Amino acid sequence: MLKANLANIFTIARIVLTPVFLYLLYENTMVGYLLALIVFIFASVSDYADGAIARKLNQQSEFGKFMDPLADKVLVMSTFFVLALMGFAPGWMVALVIFRDLFITLIRSIMSRRGKSMNTSNIAKVKTAIQMVFIYAVLAWLLLMKLPFLNFLHPPLQLFRDYHGFWVLMLITTLLTLYTGILYFFENKHIFRKEK
Repeated sequence: MLKANLANIFTIARIVLTPVFLYLLYENTMVGYLLALIVFIFASVSDYADGAIARKLNQQSEFGKFMDPLADKVLVMSTFFVLALMGFAPGWMVALVIFRDLFITLIRSIMSRRGKSMNTSNIAKVKTAIQMVFIYAVLAWLLLMKLPFLNFLHPPLQLFRDYHGFWVLMLITTLLTLYTGILYFFENKHIFRKEK
């Protein structure tokens, strides 16, 4: 039976909150966007907190090692998919990002079954940061455009979108995501060889 612990609760919470976050995003209201931003901030903080808690309280588990990155992928990939539907990111870029993340998740799963772990490089951490910057930028844009007392910001914010600011951000995100995926593949391609 799975032993519940605080770290795993945070991990499961991220998965449970994902549909809540997406629903709030689709509400298209000021309150919805505000709550969506709060939920995403909580999910982002819990991503860092669960690992630290697991190490500090000695609650590391196989369940946590598998579910923690999966919870991240569910949240981030779902968000990118919805943002593409909302017109903030080209579908082909989002498809490449999702494909890369699914592929790396497959490699990580295979390595985990063989008792091996995948090292996270600094460039991968930069990739994650850029993905978060893009998502937070869109969430902030959506909220600011709904705040009437900040209507003086609406024209420059609209110009940023009209002149493909989000497209450029997503292009940088996509290229960096693909680059890290290629690095991971060549560093871990040995796992696809048949063991003798």
